[in-house]
Amino acid sequence: MPFQKYVERIRYIDSLIRIKATGNAYQLAKKVNLSRSVTMEYIKGMKEEGFPIKFCRKRNSYYYYEQGSMTDSLFLKKNDEEG
Repeated sequence: MPFQKYVERIRYIDSLIRIKATGNAYQLAKKVNLSRSVTMEYIKGMKEEGFPIKFCRKRNSYYYYEQGSMTDSLFLKKNDEEG
């Protein structure tokens, strides 16, 4: 899978989590057009990378239990001043 497509899916999942609109694993899989198992691999990978994701049975949605945000870039350039 192209890296850009992978990142786009993570960003989409992130946006759904932020508004607590993922639904359960099957519903989320349908929204991102993947199988449930592949969708759960994305969630697992995001957790491994530090995304604080939990599932709320009451709201039937994934959510972040800590505040934060995804960075816009995976490669951060050094400041010119640092040399």
